[in-house]
Amino acid sequence: MCAVYNSLERQKLDASKCHPNTRVAVIQRIVHWVHGEIACAALILWLYGAAGAGKSAIAHSLAEECAKEGWLLATFFFWKSAMERNSIDHFVATIAYQAARAIPALHPLVEDAVEVDPMVFQQSVDVQLHKLIIEPLQWLQLRGFDFRNCPFVIIIDGLDECQGNLVQSGFVKSLISAFLRSPLRIRILIASRPEIHLQSTFNSSLISPHLSRLALSDEFSPEKDIYQFLKDSFDVMKQEHPLASHIPPSWPGSEVLSEITQKSSGQFIFASTTVKYVCGDPCDLPTRRLDVIRRLQPPRGEEDLPYAELNSLYHYVLSNVRGIERVMQVLGFLVILNIDIRRIGPLIIDSTERMDNFLFWIPGETQACLSQLASLIDCDAGGHIHILHASLQDFLRDPSRSRQFYLCRESVLSNIACLGLRHMSHEKIDISQEGKSLPTSHRFFLLLKFCIPY
Repeated sequence: MCAVYNSLERQKLDASKCHPNTRVAVIQRIVHWVHGEIACAALILWLYGAAGAGKSAIAHSLAEECAKEGWLLATFFFWKSAMERNSIDHFVATIAYQAARAIPALHPLVEDAVEVDPMVFQQSVDVQLHKLIIEPLQWLQLRGFDFRNCPFVIIIDGLDECQGNLVQSGFVKSLISAFLRSPLRIRILIASRPEIHLQSTFNSSLISPHLSRLALSDEFSPEKDIYQFLKDSFDVMKQEHPLASHIPPSWPGSEVLSEITQKSSGQFIFASTTVKYVCGDPCDLPTRRLDVIRRLQPPRGEEDLPYAELNSLYHYVLSNVRGIERVMQVLGFLVILNIDIRRIGPLIIDSTERMDNFLFWIPGETQACLSQLASLIDCDAGGHIHILHASLQDFLRDPSRSRQFYLCRESVLSNIACLGLRHMSHEKIDISQEGKSLPTSHRFFLLLKFCIPY
């Protein structure tokens, strides 16, 4: 039962819920779907967003709301670091147990199913769902059971943290196959990062007719919620921290709160990491620790790590990338070239097409590379590349944090200079045509001058 939203393990390890008066619009939109006011034909609502966007907090808060209203049938929160929660092995058993508690008439039927076939939990997810949930529900229907006031919402969080891409895709198909046959009107919320294999799964002809999507985008004003969360958290620090008497009443000020909000890039994980670090040591001044976050003071030794949670997130995502050398080459351009060379505007490479051209790659290779980083980097329909986490750039440029993923500025610029020379050697310059092709060569010359300043 470790995967249930209110389990003791989740409380000890990773449970989070929305800060009061935040994410209200998102949760309201999901509630409208639950009631059938929007996308009434959709069995599944896919809630997706960048890593650290607050999906788990939303799923937890929604579970609390559904439980309070009597709508909650079951929950399962995947978690990559927990043995009982990083695979589908315990999923059906956990869901069936909760369903039997939520609908008492199911209890003896589920018990009978296990007694008849004690090895049922060793069988496929499809078989388990059918024998332990669908068949008991159908049995109740045949006997005239009234489902109108029964709980009907299943919440599944962190699907991308379940082991195996093929397993995740097959799991979604199993849910569709099973619950389309349920006599009880079921609504399943699935929250995950927008990993490329899940995008493909949800786009399939088997699933898309029964699916609605909800992206955690700027539409829901995350900056406003993040600012409110930071303001309330720092107000609590000024009242409850053991060294509160040494904190100025005006600290940290609206400008600093806005600075941290902007640095969060709409992702709650940076704001929550900041708060946890600043108030995390009762024997240290929160004012000093905030200065560390803002780089006004250095950390005190190796144990004073303000970004431990973010470091873990970025390492996890990058460690699961195939062809990491090519991905790091693209990241080098995005993080080093585009930031350091903004004064040479025409050379900024901010689209997959420009990146393919500059790297001498065939069209589409950059997008294929970055598709593995969909939870950190977005490529829109026009091919424009957008880094979703501003703090990712700081991570990649700090060897003490990024370790094997460190982007050495000199190495990146050396690689760019070589490519610039290659482009210049491929270009034919005809002086007799009044220098029509000179501007391009001139831009590459400026690039070389930037990369090799001496």
